[in-house]
Amino acid sequence: MNSLAGIRVIDLTHAISGSTCAQMLLQLGAEVIKVEPPRGGDAFRHYTEHAGLPGLSIPFAAVNAGKQSLTLDLKQDAARAILWQLIERADVLTENFRPGVLARLGFDPDEIARRNPRLISVSISGFGQTGPLRDWGAYDHIVQAMSGIAMINAGVDGPQKIGMPIIDSFSGYLAVIAILSALRTRDATGVGGRADVAMIDAALKLIATSVSMYSFTGEAPKGTGNRGFRLVATSEYYRTAEGWIALGANMQHQVEALLKVLGHEAMIADLRFASHDARVLHYDAVKAWLADVLMGWRAADLEPLLTAAGVPAAMLRDVGQIASHPHMATRGLFQDAVLPGHDAPVTVVGPGIPADAPATPPRVPTLGADTDAVLANLGFDAAAIAQLRAVGAV
Repeated sequence: MNSLAGIRVIDLTHAISGSTCAQMLLQLGAEVIKVEPPRGGDAFRHYTEHAGLPGLSIPFAAVNAGKQSLTLDLKQDAARAILWQLIERADVLTENFRPGVLARLGFDPDEIARRNPRLISVSISGFGQTGPLRDWGAYDHIVQAMSGIAMINAGVDGPQKIGMPIIDSFSGYLAVIAILSALRTRDATGVGGRADVAMIDAALKLIATSVSMYSFTGEAPKGTGNRGFRLVATSEYYRTAEGWIALGANMQHQVEALLKVLGHEAMIADLRFASHDARVLHYDAVKAWLADVLMGWRAADLEPLLTAAGVPAAMLRDVGQIASHPHMATRGLFQDAVLPGHDAPVTVVGPGIPADAPATPPRVPTLGADTDAVLANLGFDAAAIAQLRAVGAV
């Protein structure tokens, strides 16, 4: 079932973190009204790969398909009055302005709570609503740098960010967890609440094991490049004669199975392979030996042999290769979304957890596509809507 059916979300977010949060709620059944500035809308509409129509970038489509788009110029009293009406009728409000911006726009959090005590408000920001860094701006790679992730991910060339904006996305998912928790509390008490989600907190949650290791040893974990978490050469990425292979032989039986598949079963008697501690101690030698042996194989040939032998392994793939893999066709993860101006749909990623598929494909909203419909539901007639448009409030 759609667990959030009947929940209305007012989405004041932009870019990735907040949009990801609101889209996840939508994919679980909520109604989401995305509020955007009339001129330009969410800046994410204009990023990188475009779909051929103004304001319809594919990254925007990926995290906004299915939402309604309402344009409001929140610098105008008439537009603010409309937003207040929406807030008073909503269950959830999401925003990812810098701390204090929403209040400066005329929507003080205390007043929001007074007008709608059942509302759950979630604010996503770089460093949170409190603390000495609250006013710092943030992008994903900035938080990766600040949090220690870039250092943990360091290789021979120095610190390295993770290629995709994972902190943005994970912050959105943490916000979803906060909302679901607050909804549960509201069911019991009848009262909503506020949640403060910070990207820096999300980043440190992702590397929670490293934080705990630091607290215990007093030493920050050092960058390990492509080495696996247990720091042995039998769990790493390697170039083969054709393609790359990821090995995950961490346990003794997995190392023995790896050597057997490679045709070097006798190497388990070598003291360098004899135990986990030995493999850590002799990391460089073990890695050099494996690198040489693996150049005699093709990654595509090794993958099925190793996995059949119980050794976690995978050929390194690009996004296209995994997206088109037969396994993914069985998972129901991908959804088609209607892309205005195109006959073919665009693929978006579903919630990643069991949820009802939408009855009809979600539509990527053009800027302001649902303004008239949302205003009509609030009781505005055609003449009133025309007047709002004439003064630029919508």
